[in-house]
Amino acid sequence: MRPGCAAGPDARHRGSQTFGPAKLPARQLRLFWRIEQMAKSAHRSPQPIDGFVEPLSAKSYAGYRRLFDRIMASAAEGRMTLEVLKEAAGTLLRFFECEAAEVVYQEKQKIFHAKCVNSDRPACSGWKEKSAPSASCIEAVESAPRELVERLQPLFLSAPQGAAERRLVYLYDAARKELAPSRRGPAQHAFLLIPDGNLHCGSIVLSFSSERRADENSHIFLTRLAVIIGLSLRHNRSRFELRERVKELTCMHSIANLAMDSAQPVEVFLERVVELLPPGYLNPDITEARVRFDGHDFQTRGFTPTPYRQSASIAIDGVVRGAVEVVYREPRPELDEGPFLAEERRLLDSVAREIALIIERKQAESEKARLQEQLQHADRLATIGKLAAGVAHELNEPLTGILGFAELLKEIPGMPAQAEADIARVEAAALHAREVVRKLLLFARQISPRQDPVNVNRLAREVASFFEARCAQHRIEVRLDLDPTLPDIPGDEPQVRQILVNLVVNAIHAMEQGGRLRVSTRLRGADILLSVKDSGSGIPDDIKEKIFLPFFTTKDVDQGTGLGLSVVHGIVKSHRGRIKFSSRAARGTHFKVYLPAGVTRGAAAH
Repeated sequence: MRPGCAAGPDARHRGSQTFGPAKLPARQLRLFWRIEQMAKSAHRSPQPIDGFVEPLSAKSYAGYRRLFDRIMASAAEGRMTLEVLKEAAGTLLRFFECEAAEVVYQEKQKIFHAKCVNSDRPACSGWKEKSAPSASCIEAVESAPRELVERLQPLFLSAPQGAAERRLVYLYDAARKELAPSRRGPAQHAFLLIPDGNLHCGSIVLSFSSERRADENSHIFLTRLAVIIGLSLRHNRSRFELRERVKELTCMHSIANLAMDSAQPVEVFLERVVELLPPGYLNPDITEARVRFDGHDFQTRGFTPTPYRQSASIAIDGVVRGAVEVVYREPRPELDEGPFLAEERRLLDSVAREIALIIERKQAESEKARLQEQLQHADRLATIGKLAAGVAHELNEPLTGILGFAELLKEIPGMPAQAEADIARVEAAALHAREVVRKLLLFARQISPRQDPVNVNRLAREVASFFEARCAQHRIEVRLDLDPTLPDIPGDEPQVRQILVNLVVNAIHAMEQGGRLRVSTRLRGADILLSVKDSGSGIPDDIKEKIFLPFFTTKDVDQGTGLGLSVVHGIVKSHRGRIKFSSRAARGTHFKVYLPAGVTRGAAAH
């Protein structure tokens, strides 16, 4: 047989590279051979490139192959669906040289619409339909008359049949006004249904300015075109979702790595989290982020509130304590949630939950450390209390003897003046030592408080009157703010007075240059609140944890024993109360003592 003679499909296409690999399925080889044989009798002159021209588009095999490659390549990057549809519509318009090319596609309950119109300057437009999710995308077609769209509607809603009998191409004969899956004849509109498994997910409409001819080859190539566009769009969506999922997982992985550094403060952690959010979004170049937590803001450098925002609350133990916000600096087309994707909503919610869990864990660790330190502090106090009680009891006996003999010596007649002065100094020193012992016993709770009614308001007035001259000498303004309905409390009056005296003395020492001293009382539920507030120098942060320790003092040796606040702490605890304080440098200190009231305000008034 002479070279170039067509003896059959196998001989004609053996080794051909026009349509793909050399070993094509026998059925496909026969189909190509059949198309090529029929092309020899086509009305139009065949292209010399491969000897065949499809009549509807006037393009060859190679032209169609380039079209298919271009469509597949446009979907390989995982772009936004609407961008791919606009590019596909423009490609079809140029390839078929038609009046209009329109693609309507339904994806995840959303309908996307792209349309290109041939003119002096061909323009492509794309938008997302605002139809109800249950609407069919064929209803959005604009390039064809409504009666054609209505006739195509039942064909679109019917499920595609098997691959061998699938009807995806419908041609409209304007002269006969027929819409049918015709394999040959005139056509002014070509409708291609985009398959998606056993359903249709979109349609392509090619509208021609004048009637064109179509044959079985047109039907075959257009069917393949519809299938390839459907596959390309699904592939594009898969690539897009994969890329967004990778960005989401990368962001969450980076946040989890940050959380592993338990030593970093929460503030540093949140500052680093906001820098990780923009790369996880579709448009990172215009994305800014901010985390608000407990009234503090942590944000990227260019953050500015805009209408294009997403936010998710940070809730810890059921209490909303802040939010994570992401904004676009510029407007973007509407997607699932404004200009944001549904995947980005899931990412933001996951980040907010992760932040809440990490902060909750850090707070639990801090609370555990605080409780351990508090337990160690209580253990130290208990040990010191036992030691103080032992020392006090050991000192009481010799002090009693010293005071007794001093009294006897004072009664001896004819005692020289110098000796009387020395005995007076011995007696004063012994009395001072006995007062220290009494405070040690109070701290160690070796002196049980009595349970008599105590009028705290009266004690406050007495203490204020006692220190009135001293406060005036130091230019200290004293203010009493006492609740007149305050009930009496069950307690030991001398010990409660000692609380007031010690707190007021400390306040006076803190206001060497003058200031304001405020003593107030209030009823707080089942407790009375005794408050002593000064405007002095405040307590330095580095010693706040030590102020209740016995013998700890910042005063000179001859100005205090360091037992004032430790005695207050011991008395408050022995009365089953609690003491709190707050202090700021150069702003003063505020002590709050809560003691059980024993009776309600109504009973006190009665």
